[in-house]
Amino acid sequence: MASTENARAPFLVNYTASTSNSSSDPGGGELVWVTTPSLIFRAGRAYEVTVKGLLAPTATASEGQVRVRKTGIGGQLLYDSFRFPTSQIGNYGFIFSNIFIVGGANVTAALASTVARASGAALYSISATTTSVAYLKITDEGPAADFTGATVLT
Repeated sequence: MASTENARAPFLVNYTASTSNSSSDPGGGELVWVTTPSLIFRAGRAYEVTVKGLLAPTATASEGQVRVRKTGIGGQLLYDSFRFPTSQIGNYGFIFSNIFIVGGANVTAALASTVARASGAALYSISATTTSVAYLKITDEGPAADFTGATVLT
Protein backbone atom coordinates (compact mmCIF):
# COMPACT_ATOMS: atom_id res chain seq x y z
CA MET A 1 0.00 0.00 0.00
CA ALA A 2 1.21 3.50 -0.80
CA SER A 3 1.98 6.06 1.86
CA THR A 4 -0.84 8.16 3.32
CA GLU A 5 1.55 11.08 3.84
CA ASN A 6 0.29 12.77 0.68
CA ALA A 7 -3.23 13.57 1.85
CA ARG A 8 -4.32 14.93 -1.54
CA ALA A 9 -3.18 12.52 -4.24
CA PRO A 10 -5.40 9.48 -4.92
CA PHE A 11 -3.59 6.17 -4.54
CA LEU A 12 -4.55 2.56 -5.02
CA VAL A 13 -5.53 0.65 -1.88
CA ASN A 14 -6.69 -2.58 -3.51
CA TYR A 15 -7.54 -4.08 -6.89
CA THR A 16 -9.29 -7.47 -6.84
CA ALA A 17 -10.03 -8.94 -10.26
CA SER A 18 -12.13 -11.78 -11.57
CA THR A 19 -11.22 -13.41 -14.89
CA SER A 20 -13.91 -16.11 -14.95
CA ASN A 21 -17.71 -16.16 -14.91
CA SER A 22 -19.43 -16.13 -11.55
CA SER A 23 -22.22 -18.49 -10.53
CA SER A 24 -25.79 -17.27 -11.02
CA ASP A 25 -27.68 -15.54 -8.24
CA PRO A 26 -29.83 -18.00 -6.28
CA GLY A 27 -33.26 -17.22 -7.73
CA GLY A 28 -33.71 -13.66 -6.56
CA GLY A 29 -31.16 -13.58 -3.76
CA GLU A 30 -27.76 -11.92 -3.78
CA LEU A 31 -24.58 -13.64 -4.89
CA VAL A 32 -21.06 -12.47 -3.98
CA TRP A 33 -18.91 -12.49 -7.11
CA VAL A 34 -15.74 -10.78 -5.87
CA THR A 35 -14.31 -10.11 -2.39
CA THR A 36 -11.23 -8.12 -1.43
CA PRO A 37 -8.82 -9.33 1.23
CA SER A 38 -9.26 -7.78 4.68
CA LEU A 39 -8.17 -4.14 4.47
CA ILE A 40 -7.57 -1.35 6.99
CA PHE A 41 -9.58 1.75 6.17
CA ARG A 42 -8.01 4.70 7.99
CA ALA A 43 -10.00 7.06 10.19
CA GLY A 44 -10.59 10.47 8.64
CA ARG A 45 -9.97 9.27 5.07
CA ALA A 46 -12.23 9.08 2.00
CA TYR A 47 -12.22 6.12 -0.38
CA GLU A 48 -13.63 5.59 -3.84
CA VAL A 49 -14.88 2.11 -4.64
CA THR A 50 -15.20 1.23 -8.33
CA VAL A 51 -16.87 -1.91 -9.61
CA LYS A 52 -16.71 -3.01 -13.26
CA GLY A 53 -18.01 -6.04 -15.13
CA LEU A 54 -20.54 -7.56 -17.48
CA LEU A 55 -24.00 -8.37 -16.10
CA ALA A 56 -25.32 -11.58 -17.71
CA PRO A 57 -29.03 -12.53 -17.46
CA THR A 58 -30.50 -15.95 -18.25
CA ALA A 59 -33.89 -14.56 -19.39
CA THR A 60 -35.44 -11.40 -20.81
CA ALA A 61 -37.88 -8.91 -19.27
CA SER A 62 -36.02 -8.77 -15.96
CA GLU A 63 -33.93 -6.33 -13.93
CA GLY A 64 -30.59 -6.97 -12.21
CA GLN A 65 -28.58 -5.00 -9.65
CA VAL A 66 -24.95 -4.74 -8.58
CA ARG A 67 -24.01 -3.81 -5.01
CA VAL A 68 -20.91 -3.26 -2.90
CA ARG A 69 -21.08 -4.32 0.74
CA LYS A 70 -18.84 -4.49 3.76
CA THR A 71 -17.89 -8.16 4.36
CA GLY A 72 -20.55 -9.78 2.15
CA ILE A 73 -24.29 -10.43 1.86
CA GLY A 74 -26.08 -8.74 4.74
CA GLY A 75 -23.12 -6.44 5.41
CA GLN A 76 -23.30 -2.66 5.36
CA LEU A 77 -24.42 -1.41 1.94
CA LEU A 78 -21.87 0.99 0.43
CA TYR A 79 -23.23 1.12 -3.13
CA ASP A 80 -26.49 0.01 -4.76
CA SER A 81 -26.74 0.33 -8.54
CA PHE A 82 -29.79 1.34 -10.46
CA ARG A 83 -31.84 -1.57 -11.80
CA PHE A 84 -30.60 -2.85 -15.16
CA PRO A 85 -33.53 -3.60 -17.46
CA THR A 86 -32.37 -6.60 -19.49
CA SER A 87 -34.54 -6.90 -22.59
CA GLN A 88 -32.25 -9.43 -24.30
CA ILE A 89 -30.03 -12.29 -23.21
CA GLY A 90 -26.43 -11.08 -23.47
CA ASN A 91 -23.85 -9.11 -21.52
CA TYR A 92 -24.56 -5.65 -20.16
CA GLY A 93 -21.40 -3.69 -19.37
CA PHE A 94 -21.19 -1.56 -16.25
CA ILE A 95 -18.74 0.55 -14.30
CA PHE A 96 -19.88 2.29 -11.13
CA SER A 97 -18.15 4.17 -8.38
CA ASN A 98 -19.08 5.68 -5.04
CA ILE A 99 -17.26 7.57 -2.30
CA PHE A 100 -17.33 6.46 1.32
CA ILE A 101 -15.60 7.93 4.34
CA VAL A 102 -14.31 6.56 7.64
CA GLY A 103 -15.17 8.33 10.91
CA GLY A 104 -13.14 8.53 14.10
CA ALA A 105 -11.65 5.01 14.19
CA ASN A 106 -9.98 2.71 11.66
CA VAL A 107 -12.21 0.01 10.18
CA THR A 108 -10.79 -3.38 9.21
CA ALA A 109 -12.96 -5.25 6.71
CA ALA A 110 -13.17 -6.92 3.35
CA LEU A 111 -15.48 -5.43 0.71
CA ALA A 112 -17.59 -7.60 -1.56
CA SER A 113 -19.54 -6.93 -4.74
CA THR A 114 -22.80 -8.79 -5.25
CA VAL A 115 -25.22 -9.36 -8.09
CA ALA A 116 -28.96 -9.90 -7.67
CA ARG A 117 -32.25 -10.06 -9.53
CA ALA A 118 -34.43 -7.05 -8.76
CA SER A 119 -37.44 -8.20 -10.79
CA GLY A 120 -38.50 -10.74 -13.42
CA ALA A 121 -37.43 -14.35 -13.92
CA ALA A 122 -33.77 -14.07 -14.96
CA LEU A 123 -30.89 -15.36 -12.90
CA TYR A 124 -27.87 -13.05 -13.01
CA SER A 125 -24.15 -13.63 -13.06
CA ILE A 126 -21.05 -11.59 -13.83
CA SER A 127 -19.19 -12.55 -17.01
CA ALA A 128 -15.43 -12.12 -17.11
CA THR A 129 -12.41 -13.36 -19.04
CA THR A 130 -8.69 -12.62 -19.07
CA THR A 131 -9.33 -9.94 -21.72
CA SER A 132 -12.58 -8.61 -20.20
CA VAL A 133 -11.70 -8.49 -16.51
CA ALA A 134 -14.36 -7.73 -13.87
CA TYR A 135 -13.01 -6.00 -10.78
CA LEU A 136 -13.50 -4.18 -7.50
CA LYS A 137 -11.00 -1.34 -7.02
CA ILE A 138 -10.51 0.91 -4.00
CA THR A 139 -8.55 4.16 -3.97
CA ASP A 140 -7.76 6.55 -1.14
CA GLU A 141 -9.10 9.94 -2.23
CA GLY A 142 -7.84 12.13 0.62
CA PRO A 143 -9.34 13.68 3.75
CA ALA A 144 -12.90 12.65 4.63
CA ALA A 145 -13.70 16.32 5.31
CA ASP A 146 -13.52 16.95 1.55
CA PHE A 147 -16.49 14.64 0.93
CA THR A 148 -19.37 16.00 3.00
CA GLY A 149 -22.45 13.78 2.78
CA ALA A 150 -20.60 10.65 1.65
CA THR A 151 -21.59 7.22 2.98
CA VAL A 152 -19.85 6.48 6.28
CA LEU A 153 -18.18 3.06 6.62
CA THR A 154 -18.83 1.71 10.12
